[in-house]
Amino acid sequence: MLTINELERVILAPVILSAIIAAIGLWRSWRWAMPLAAGAGFCLGYALIGVPQLPPQDGTDWLFWLAAPVTILGVLDAVFATRVGWLAGAAAGGAVAVLLRPLLVSGSVSPREYWLVAAALAGMGAVLCLVVDVAASRLGSYAAIGALCMAMGGAAVVVLSSNSRIGGVYGLAAAAALGPAAVLSGRLLVGRSVAIVAVPLLAGSLAGGHYYADPGVSWVNLGVLMASPLLLLAGLAVPGKKKWIRAAVALVLVAIAVGIVAAPTALAAKKAAEADTNDPYK
Repeated sequence: MLTINELERVILAPVILSAIIAAIGLWRSWRWAMPLAAGAGFCLGYALIGVPQLPPQDGTDWLFWLAAPVTILGVLDAVFATRVGWLAGAAAGGAVAVLLRPLLVSGSVSPREYWLVAAALAGMGAVLCLVVDVAASRLGSYAAIGALCMAMGGAAVVVLSSNSRIGGVYGLAAAAALGPAAVLSGRLLVGRSVAIVAVPLLAGSLAGGHYYADPGVSWVNLGVLMASPLLLLAGLAVPGKKKWIRAAVALVLVAIAVGIVAAPTALAAKKAAEADTNDPYK
């Protein structure tokens, strides 16, 4: 259970900072402000819990230091808006490779598994950014970023429920920072730029929850949460001219996919905690 102090640090503070930056960006039509809002909000929430040393002792703390470069990538994408900017989503694989390197060095993860996981998440990251780009242009940036926010929030719950409390807390900070960027994106086409920031954080959070926790996030849950924003494509198939209806359908589908994974995991963790508390021999 999170304390009020922790909630203020990892939810309220990121929301406030992200909202300020995003509001200024909307007012001035600065597209680059939206990925900056997402990255800065996450870093603030993380820092308020504690700034990790460099290099960090815990592999998952690399996520804090990796947030700056992926935020820069998102800002650059918003500024230059190249057609192949979605390829920057492959940074998700790079982020996971950095997070898992301590396990590779220690021999806890084989080189084959290490490179396969990094490559798979790099490919998934690029695909997600491409899908978000298409969805943002047809459904609105708020829907595209909103789907990423849902996926990140679900990942935080699953990681938190998989015996990685601090990893889940940091995931909440990322989800909280994405919220204002979604709400305040307005007519700015910034879905892909924000995704370039959010997807590596999502991949890193889930990979860290899988490898650094016991029992950790299952591969099935990791795959479902990573792929859930792809359901934005279903919204494009909804007939009719009203964009908001297609966006609503897409977000509902993403929410269902996230809920199917997050709700049972959280419930199972709650029951396990209650059983452990009631055990007279513990």
